[in-house]
Amino acid sequence: MSNFLRLAVSIILLIVFVPLRGFSQEPVSFTATDPVLITSAGQSADVLMVKILSDKAGISYKFEKTAAVNLLDSVKSVIIVSGGSSKGLGAASIDKEEELERVKTLVSAAKENKLPIIGIHVGGKSRRGELSDYFNKPVAENADHLIVVKEGDHDAFFSQIAKDHKIGIQLPEKINDIQGILQVIYEK
Repeated sequence: MSNFLRLAVSIILLIVFVPLRGFSQEPVSFTATDPVLITSAGQSADVLMVKILSDKAGISYKFEKTAAVNLLDSVKSVIIVSGGSSKGLGAASIDKEEELERVKTLVSAAKENKLPIIGIHVGGKSRRGELSDYFNKPVAENADHLIVVKEGDHDAFFSQIAKDHKIGIQLPEKINDIQGILQVIYEK
């Protein structure tokens, strides 16, 4: 094999098998268009982290922690950040049943309007458990794509949902890696 051919094969293998932008997952094949609506499912502060990462990624968005269906008219995709917080629910003056109903209504309307839904879980193990999974499960099951910090999938909760529902999933090691994933998804 010539040196040129070896070099070409090596470059192709690097392109195919080396992770994109520092995260250790297969390349993202899911794409979406901004502006995006960023909202919470469970009212944890994690939604603020995703807002900051979206800023850094250069994504145009509308941010509303308790977004209603009427906001869908002005966006082309939806990011739902899941993770329950009793403090956050209290600050929003809603209980978990009301919050779940809001999220279900929003998801249903987004699907009806053919808006891609990206479910994001950044809270790791600390945003798992009964209250958080009350929101994590329905978001994951209805997403078109999932981004979950690897530690949050320690028990394969999200991976199994993705497999069962044939949903693409990215499992970055660190929260900051989500910026690169979003840049790929939104072609920034």
